[in-house]
Amino acid sequence: MGGMTARLTPASLAASAFAGLFAPAAMAQEKAWSVEVEAASEYISKGTGKSDGDPALQLDATYDFGPVTTGFWASNAKVSQGGDAELHLYAATEHELGPVTIDLRGMLKHMPGTDDGFQDTWFEARADATLPVAGTELRLRVEYSPDNYAATDAAWWIEAQVSRKLAESWEVSATYGAREQDGGADYRAWNAGVTWQAMDRLALDLRWYDTDSHERGENYEGRVFVSATVAF
Repeated sequence: MGGMTARLTPASLAASAFAGLFAPAAMAQEKAWSVEVEAASEYISKGTGKSDGDPALQLDATYDFGPVTTGFWASNAKVSQGGDAELHLYAATEHELGPVTIDLRGMLKHMPGTDDGFQDTWFEARADATLPVAGTELRLRVEYSPDNYAATDAAWWIEAQVSRKLAESWEVSATYGAREQDGGADYRAWNAGVTWQAMDRLALDLRWYDTDSHERGENYEGRVFVSATVAF
């Protein structure tokens, strides 16, 4: 008798039902979106420089539909064929085969600013297989484009990576890759470095990149790479 009892009315019941209906959807939508912004000393792709030594700012936005993830990726660039940016639209799906995680991705890539006469849009497929072994993660990546950028036709990139956590927020990794192109440069590339998860949403990376083809120019020479990635 001394307390007050909330009075339920048709309006309050309707409001509660409305909130209960849309709140879970809003929470799911919030979890589905993922955005990362990376500031790097240079744009490096498949072991070689693609921003002429200039710093790079990159954006990766994804939406997880459950079985399929779609995304948009963008970076400034500077290549000899005139391209001054690189844009990706992609779709990916992940599956477990015993202890192995298989990640499949299809990417439509575009380089605005490419000189006339060169192809500026191309498709690339990627397959990753990742296996944890005694605290170490092994990954094999295969990428293939049937008709690659500019004047290059079919192109392959095959990469092996090993990574291991040293502590809760520290990880070391090393990668070795082979590039084979019809109408483009063939080379071998590697990198090794350390990643520090400085905060929940901030990761810092420091590593060394190099190739076996220094004679091809500055983009193929060894260099120190640093980056900071912020997740939203």
